[in-house]
Amino acid sequence: MPKRTKRQQIEWLARKAREEIDRPSLMTSWERGLEDDARKRGQAEMDKRLAELPPENGRPKACPRCGKKARVRARAVARDFKSMWGSHTVVRDYYYCEGCSTGFYPRDEFLGLPKEGAFTDEVESRLADFALNDAYPEAQARWGFHYRHMPVSENQFRQVMRRLGHEAEETQLTLWESALKPPPTQSTKRLYVLTDGGMVPTREGWREVKVGVLFREEEHVRGDGACRGALLEPRYTACLGEQTQFKAQLQASLDVENAVHSEEVVWLADGAPGNWLLARMLAPNAVQVLDWCHALEHACTAGKALLGEGDPLLGLWRERASALLSAGEIQTLLRELKECRTLTRRNVAARDALNGLIAYYEANEARMAYADFRERGILIGSGIVESAHRHVIQTRMKKAGQRWSVPGGRQMARLRAAYRTTGPERFYATVRWAHRRSIAVSFRLPKPHRPDLRKLRAL
Repeated sequence: MPKRTKRQQIEWLARKAREEIDRPSLMTSWERGLEDDARKRGQAEMDKRLAELPPENGRPKACPRCGKKARVRARAVARDFKSMWGSHTVVRDYYYCEGCSTGFYPRDEFLGLPKEGAFTDEVESRLADFALNDAYPEAQARWGFHYRHMPVSENQFRQVMRRLGHEAEETQLTLWESALKPPPTQSTKRLYVLTDGGMVPTREGWREVKVGVLFREEEHVRGDGACRGALLEPRYTACLGEQTQFKAQLQASLDVENAVHSEEVVWLADGAPGNWLLARMLAPNAVQVLDWCHALEHACTAGKALLGEGDPLLGLWRERASALLSAGEIQTLLRELKECRTLTRRNVAARDALNGLIAYYEANEARMAYADFRERGILIGSGIVESAHRHVIQTRMKKAGQRWSVPGGRQMARLRAAYRTTGPERFYATVRWAHRRSIAVSFRLPKPHRPDLRKLRAL
């Protein structure tokens, strides 16, 4: 037998690997076969239950939006949908409300079928979970592995997320926050509010996503040298938009967290003026804390501009700044920095960096009382909100090659914050419930008074 060449050996091994890998083991064959049998039985049982539903009586039904009685507009309208067990068809009556010009299917409401789309709530909730954690092509590939009997296109993932995004934007903010995480049953000793901004790529260039994290003192497990700290039930909020939108979202979060009755509110952020403007408007009595790392980083940046990169004195510069900041001796630090101005007469860049650092410390002096903060047990580092940027926003919105539309990015940022607040089990049901309740409440609010024109004419 002629000896194989190296190329022939590689090709033979590749064919052998493909044959053996694609051939399932006996246990795998059993498992997949039993799974298919269970799906067929489930589909038959689902069809049986749908067929056993009693016929609708055709009587007027209360409109889910305004509550007024609505009459049947069309009978026996068929709807095809997919459940976890397969494809099904349900026949139901269509009602139309003249009061608010809304059409609805009471049987869909009774069964819990979504108003739009081809899937049940259970299937949509899983589609949303895949789409919230991966780009749509990867979500489609992973879905195909887990649910071989139910192929789903990229566009269907996109449609599900678009519907959830619209529902999130239509939901009243206070109701939304209350549904995501219930308000505390009693006032807390200390409520933390951490805010920060980060950039994400959009089709209109890089745009900032503002992120807020709220948690109560008792929800924070402090770390030590052996293990990291942890948050038990944080509340996240995120906004790709204007400061006014982020302010409204934070206001709703603070209202639900009952910040007014907290013994103490701590607002922790970097030195961006927008953070402190929000703090003054939303929590004027809050203890404002400038992030320790940002305060020290600014000192190191100015030191490099003054001494030069790689200068052996940079270590001493950092140690001195760290010691004075840690001790809360801000006036001493400012005096020593001002004395260094004599070294910058011929170095414009160094002079500007030093003057900028001095102005930064003077503007934030009251927020840098780190010795006092530590003594009171107050956190001084904003690593929690910076970490939130990574695991709430960046892990989904900064994947390679992504460019978000501004509306799509705005919706995804808000949904990601909600997802990380509720967890995967409650996320989908929470969004749907909050939207339905918000629409019902908005239609049942008292309407503004309008004069009766007929009575006016009679006068």
